[in-house]
Amino acid sequence: MSRVSVVTGGTSGIGRGIAEKILTHSGPEDLVFVSYGHNRERAEAFWEALSEENKKKVILLRADMSSYEEMICFAREITERAGHVDWLVNNVGIGIYKKYEDYTFEEWTKVVNTNLSIPVFLVKELRPVMEKGGSILFTGSYAGQQAYSSSLVYGVTKAAIHFLTKSLVKEFEPKGITVNAIAPGFIQTAWHENRSPESYERINKKIALHRFGEVSEVSDMAYAILTNGYMNGSVVDIHGGYDYF
Repeated sequence: MSRVSVVTGGTSGIGRGIAEKILTHSGPEDLVFVSYGHNRERAEAFWEALSEENKKKVILLRADMSSYEEMICFAREITERAGHVDWLVNNVGIGIYKKYEDYTFEEWTKVVNTNLSIPVFLVKELRPVMEKGGSILFTGSYAGQQAYSSSLVYGVTKAAIHFLTKSLVKEFEPKGITVNAIAPGFIQTAWHENRSPESYERINKKIALHRFGEVSEVSDMAYAILTNGYMNGSVVDIHGGYDYF
């Protein structure tokens, strides 16, 4: 049977790296469903960068993962077109860089929905069609373990994702499906494209390796977890030694 993978937010940053890593090790009949939200330009760039062979394996779908209704449509599309899922990578995440006192309820709710609530219910929707021995991987964050000053709501949702990862292990035990998470630190993605040299320098001083991580380093870790049949309930840090000295 062909392997069916789902990667949400898979057209840029860490999600794109994971999708491309899965494709690198995919067979001719495998399928990879990749969602994107609002940035059509990045989605098109991802698509154009694919080889002709991999374009036959990728099903690119637009889905606003802050919307329950769009998530349901996304899950139904997967079920109807593939019939089963082997790997589910919940990668979508957003943040708001404001002071706590400046948050609005609507801003807080959107981040919570996107980073936590929608992933919870996407797992619930796809659970019936997930194959025995499959794997679920969440993109958490080291910000969910070490409080950062820049985005309270982002850190709170990622801490919840880490706890969710451990909590779902028992739920998926009957089908032998593993549930894990990665917790990246500062990784060089578009999130940081407007960061000043002074900001980079300040953060790098806090990292033992004195640099931001590469997307490929995170995607390598993610793929290793997806293919490791005995790793279950783990939250794996990858942050270069942040705040270790």
